[in-house]
Amino acid sequence: MTRTRLMVVDDHEVVRSGLRTILGAEDDLEVVAEAGTLEEAIQKAGVFAPEVVLMDVRLGDGSGIEACRAIKNDRPQTHVLMLTSFGDEEAVMSSIMAGASGYLLKNVGRSDLLKAIRAVAQGQNLLDPAVTKRVLERLARLTANAQDQSLQAISDREKEVLVLVAQGLTNKEIAAQLVISDNTARNHVSRLLDKLGLTRRSEAAAFAAEHGLLRRERQ
Repeated sequence: MTRTRLMVVDDHEVVRSGLRTILGAEDDLEVVAEAGTLEEAIQKAGVFAPEVVLMDVRLGDGSGIEACRAIKNDRPQTHVLMLTSFGDEEAVMSSIMAGASGYLLKNVGRSDLLKAIRAVAQGQNLLDPAVTKRVLERLARLTANAQDQSLQAISDREKEVLVLVAQGLTNKEIAAQLVISDNTARNHVSRLLDKLGLTRRSEAAAFAAEHGLLRRERQ
């Protein structure tokens, strides 16, 4: 069985120890490194090449969001799952923009934590339900009256693709959903990111949320 390589980043040793114990009991997960500081997290991510990083938002020598941004810049394929004791909307938004794949509160149950790690490892994006509603409401207030030129610059088809990207679909799944070739789907995604001035699918997901496209799709 292929095991997902994990790194645990938290400035409290007892938290790291507890997470290592929980994760180490799973046959499909392996903790390959742990770190207690921003600098250590960045350095060890480069050495141990984890597939998923569990990252505390607040570290002793800086922000876990800074560490997330640095790790994603160096290793775009690494997925970062932010863990925190606080449902701070600003921290959630900053984490998303830094490239984080998910954001969970530390009071999350064991089974939900494991489910989240496996989902993120497969390329899915997620937010803790306890903070999702507040974040989306804040985004709605910020963008209710905004006329964004970059959104106007994309076609209706590209808006469809944007929504599907935000829902976590791969290029292959987008192609199947829209009944187009894989190559066409890939080109749509590439042009979409280029027009919006984005580089990552997670940034496109944040953009879609900011502009209310996911709410409109659900309605």
